[in-house]
Amino acid sequence: MKDQFHIRDLGQLSYFLGVEAQHNNEGLHHRQAKYISNLLTAPKCKEQSPLACPTTSGMKLSLYDGILLPDPTEYRRVVGALQYCIISRPNILYAVNQLCQFMHNPQDTHWMTIKRVLRYLKGTVDYRLFYSPSTVDIHVFCDSDWAGNLDDRRSISGFSIFLEKNLISWCAKKQGVVSRSSTEAEYRNMALTKAEAY
Repeated sequence: MKDQFHIRDLGQLSYFLGVEAQHNNEGLHHRQAKYISNLLTAPKCKEQSPLACPTTSGMKLSLYDGILLPDPTEYRRVVGALQYCIISRPNILYAVNQLCQFMHNPQDTHWMTIKRVLRYLKGTVDYRLFYSPSTVDIHVFCDSDWAGNLDDRRSISGFSIFLEKNLISWCAKKQGVVSRSSTEAEYRNMALTKAEAY
């Protein structure tokens, strides 16, 4: 490439756009500790104690549950920042997907859910993804939450794809149509996951 373009070698990747990369003999550690710490120091994001889980069991949010926030700007800013955290923190993906559904009309209950996710991040700032040399064995896991959205009864699909032990792709999204049964929701999710995997 040096023959065709004016470039220079900056060495091994260590930090890029808020993502930290640490190399060792076993593989690559990928995290966003500094980015998350900066997010947690924002005035409206400060909380006292960390939590062990980003959401409560069976959490379902609704557009009509709570009191409308007078100014949605801070909500949108924090949810946007949480979306960026998903690069190295797939464990908050479902909660962030739920929060994204209400960007246009956030309620106080949605803001409380954001605070819970932030409290979880506070206790797990150093969590990271680890990538090591592997074979080309692909392992795929998927699940769906039939009629998981309380407002339009659409199902929530989720999957994770591993290259041996290395997580390489993950997703949580609302299905495009209403499934008439849990079986239909699962088949739709499997089709989405297979298209992603292959």
